[in-house]
Amino acid sequence: MITCKCGEPAVVQWKRRPTSTELNAARAAETSRRASAAASGPAAPDLPPLSPTDSTIPVYACADHALTPALASLVHQAACAGPDKNGTCPCTPEPAPAADFPDDPTKPKRRLPKGW
Repeated sequence: MITCKCGEPAVVQWKRRPTSTELNAARAAETSRRASAAASGPAAPDLPPLSPTDSTIPVYACADHALTPALASLVHQAACAGPDKNGTCPCTPEPAPAADFPDDPTKPKRRLPKGW
C-alpha cells in the first residue's frame, strides 16, 4: 500500500522534479541499462543524458496532507515538501503546459468515429 509521509494511506498524488541525488541515481541506472542493451544486441541509439526536466518523482499524500487539485496538476520543484495547513504549496510550481489543441470556435469540432 502506498502511504503518505505521515504513514496514512495515500489518496492523492502529484509530481515534483528529482533532487540531485535522485537524478544521479536515475542517470546511473539508465547508463547501466543502456550498457546492458548495447552489449546484448545491436548498437543502441546515442541518447543524450538525462536532465532534470526529463523526469519527475511521484509524491503521495493522505487527505490531511493533500494539495489542492489545481496545484496537484502542476510539476513542483525538487525541494517541495508538500502543502502547508491550507493545502497550498510553499514552492513555485512550473507553469502548466500549453494546450495541444486550443479551443478555436472558428474551427468545426472533431468527432470520433462510431464505436469509439
